[in-house]
Amino acid sequence: MQSNSASKTEVKKRIERYLEALKAVSQQDPDSFAEIAPELIQRSTLNWRGSDPFFANSLNEWLNIDMMWTPFTDIIPKDAHITKRIEDDAFDIKMYSGAIKSLLQALEERFPIDYNQWDATIRNQFVILGMIAMGGEKGEYQGRLVNRLGLGSGEVRLKGSNVIRAAKIALARLAKDNKADLFAKATGNGVERVHRIENAKLAESIERYVLSHPAALLLPPSRD
Repeated sequence: MQSNSASKTEVKKRIERYLEALKAVSQQDPDSFAEIAPELIQRSTLNWRGSDPFFANSLNEWLNIDMMWTPFTDIIPKDAHITKRIEDDAFDIKMYSGAIKSLLQALEERFPIDYNQWDATIRNQFVILGMIAMGGEKGEYQGRLVNRLGLGSGEVRLKGSNVIRAAKIALARLAKDNKADLFAKATGNGVERVHRIENAKLAESIERYVLSHPAALLLPPSRD
């Protein structure tokens, strides 16, 4: 028992030293470190997760896009076996009542089944609402929303911010007309600004709705 404890202590110490060394190398030669770090992360996660296409996709997205505003811990699955979205759970509006049911019915009218007929405004509203709902209690980063809308940098990023603001105002008004509060107050700034649904129950209900919609293919994979 003592030997096992000593072994764990030694491993922990080694990890601390490795992290110190990596930090030193990154400071001395940042360009080279930036080149080799992605491969190091990918190899380490492959040993840890094995063949997990869902996490591999999340990691690839993080390395190429999301890392500028999303902490790595945000993409780690909560459970090694939770790798699919809740699209297998049937969505039935009859399960709901009150303001949530009224809001979901209004959303069904706002987003007709034939999404190929949607204009850009409706499509953006669906993507923004869906991604924020899929973020659950953590919400969704503005940078990730802007990127998904194809509005990723420079002046275009500012346009993306305006698109998100306009979409949220329109959706919040729709919710208010159905006696529901849709969005919580956003926090943070720039690409790290976080948008959330008013409460976890409402977020889950909307998530089930958007994932049951044929337009769910416009949304990114769930990070759960």
